Amino acid sequence: IEFEGSTVYPSDFLIRRLDVQKGSIVNLERIERNINGNEDQSDLKSLYLDNGYLQTQMIESFEYVAKDSVDLKVQIFERERYTVRRVDFVGNTKTQDRVIRRELFTYPGDYFNRGAIISSVKGLGVLNYFNPEKIKPDYRLVDEKTVNLIYEVEEKSSDNVNASVGYSQAFGITGALGFTITNFSLTDPLVGGAGQIFNFEWQFGEGARFRTFSLSFTEPWLYNTPTTFGVSLYDTRQIFVYDLQQTGFSIRLGRRLKLPDDYFRTDFTFRFQRNVVHDNGGVPIYRIGKTTQYGIGQSISRNSTDSPIFPSTGSNVSFSIEIAGGPLLPGNIDYHKWIFSSDWYVPIFGTNRLVLYTTTFLGYVDGFKRDSEIPPIEYFFMGGTGIGYFSTTPLRGYEERSVGPRDERGYELGGRVVAKHAAELRFAVTLTPMPIYLLSFIEGGNVYENFRRSDFLDLKRSIGFGARLYVPPIGIIGFDYGFGMDDVSGPYGRPDGKADGWKFHFQFGRGF
Repeated sequence: IEFEGSTVYPSDFLIRRLDVQKGSIVNLERIERNINGNEDQSDLKSLYLDNGYLQTQMIESFEYVAKDSVDLKVQIFERERYTVRRVDFVGNTKTQDRVIRRELFTYPGDYFNRGAIISSVKGLGVLNYFNPEKIKPDYRLVDEKTVNLIYEVEEKSSDNVNASVGYSQAFGITGALGFTITNFSLTDPLVGGAGQIFNFEWQFGEGARFRTFSLSFTEPWLYNTPTTFGVSLYDTRQIFVYDLQQTGFSIRLGRRLKLPDDYFRTDFTFRFQRNVVHDNGGVPIYRIGKTTQYGIGQSISRNSTDSPIFPSTGSNVSFSIEIAGGPLLPGNIDYHKWIFSSDWYVPIFGTNRLVLYTTTFLGYVDGFKRDSEIPPIEYFFMGGTGIGYFSTTPLRGYEERSVGPRDERGYELGGRVVAKHAAELRFAVTLTPMPIYLLSFIEGGNVYENFRRSDFLDLKRSIGFGARLYVPPIGIIGFDYGFGMDDVSGPYGRPDGKADGWKFHFQFGRGF
């Protein structure tokens, strides 16, 4: 293997990058891809395109040196190295230029970098303000050494309004009204386009047995820096077996990190909450009376997914710790809570229409002391979709909150440890104008009373299939049909020796 015309990189480095070994069988298609363009941009031409050499040309040729052997020669015409003069946008009729610009990895004065352009397109797609299939980068030569970059976008609605009516076994007829504006502007609310998020939610149940109000605002780029600031106010009350009311607020401050890479971020949260148990219905974990809760939490996460609607590549991994009371904070609530979640997306057969999605969710909560006061809402529950319930991890194929410890009457008590694993094979029937996806899944999970009694091999399993569609401005609507393979709940919430069987689940507002 011989390279001719390379002055930027040594031949030994180019040979390693080419990934073709001496003595190997000649694969013309693979050699061509590794020189001029492969899927993961590890080819030789990408090496030059990521370093300003916009018009580099490579020509490969073979020369027979024996009856069964050839030499490979690659001629490289490097040409000029280009820098970026301007970065412009076309098609953003609502979103402000600064909102787009802060998601880019290409800056005036930098050398032309195709890898940075690809990362920029990915960042614009994650915003969910634009049609991901219509984000098109382009360039215009200014002179022999400078170039202008142009990102063409097509605005789409990412806001949603929801109004729903349903039925819950716990709370009877339920309903919800709310809206989320994801491209809001506090200074110009009627026009928007500043990338802020404003959310209002009101949910209610029959006879005032369930209600919740929440109002939140998030500025993802405080003072035009990658600093997130958010505030949330809420008031909830649920009357089932117990009567629990919670009122409070939270403040969040976060920052996008540069190390280990640009996908990392950390967030800090302060929360104050007033809990009132008016009636515990005889359930011991709900202690009658008033408590005050002061909590601080920190999370670190890495999100490299390519879309908030239907991710097809990348991962979303997070680890969080929350402390209430303890040796540092006032109030009569006292606990520490640990949560780890991991989502991975892998395209199958090189297409973003067929994706393997795997997820793991682990959680643990405990008091600092043996007699610590832990609010029931901080315990873990599992089963169903979790919609309309607090602290409930979804597990299809089972009734709502049916998985986990129960008292002798069959009422769920929640647990201090939770574990769930799932895998889905997702197929995109169509991506535009209305994304529709089909899926099949297998998952297992359980909630355990405490860490000492946890058996992470004892998982309640389910399999099934479903569908998702995205309907602006309503949001995501989903249907799942899951088969619970284990015996969890029979009459009155007690096991009956039979698999729980098929269950239909309706999803509303959850991500794909």
